[in-house]
Amino acid sequence: MRISTFVPAIMAFTLFTATTQALPAHPHHERAIDLLKRGGSSTTTAPDLIATVAKIFIQAETKILADACVDLKVSACADVIVKLNAKASLLKIINIDVKVKDLEVSAKADVDADIKARIDLDLKAVVLANIDAHVRTVVGKVCPKADKACLKKNARSIVVQVAALINVDVKKLTVKVKADLAAHAKLRLDLFIKKLDLNALGLARVTVSAIVHVRATVDAHIKAFIDVCAKLLVNAKVIADIGAL
Repeated sequence: MRISTFVPAIMAFTLFTATTQALPAHPHHERAIDLLKRGGSSTTTAPDLIATVAKIFIQAETKILADACVDLKVSACADVIVKLNAKASLLKIINIDVKVKDLEVSAKADVDADIKARIDLDLKAVVLANIDAHVRTVVGKVCPKADKACLKKNARSIVVQVAALINVDVKKLTVKVKADLAAHAKLRLDLFIKKLDLNALGLARVTVSAIVHVRATVDAHIKAFIDVCAKLLVNAKVIADIGAL
């Protein structure tokens, strides 16, 4: 190539390059570049899908477990027997047994309210607090990319596996509930007795003590609760909701 031809060509190319670099980018071009930098897709990201799956589980299983716990709380309260004993320093006190029976009714109501509140707290701490982590563990194993196609294909498997992990926590809950029943009831009774003012009832120098007994039927009630949870946690609606993502 002759020098007279080469120089103008170089100058033209340089001018073209400078001009195109100076041109403002169109908004849709910037959007396209941004998408390419982020993976080239505007669809829901994997973390968002996992969070959605976790939310589906938490909402559904929380209701299932809360409903099942209603029966557990009723059963647990029925399994706890409360007895109060009163000793008077004056031998001529009248109707002391009747008054003690009245106190037992109030004491039992106080104990029952405490048992129900503690079961609710244990349910949240031992079971519900772990659902999000269980979902992330299972989804990460079954669908590492957390893509919709994989979630739809494996929706039932995911639900079954998460339900199995939740049911392990349900069993831990029942162990805790059973172990704590008598101790919590006795503690509540002690507080109840300390608040009593028997002198105001005309029962001078009367001391009250409490006895707590947990029926053997508690084991059957706990087993029934575990069985119900195991059956309900594999929920058709949860499977459908995950498959529809």
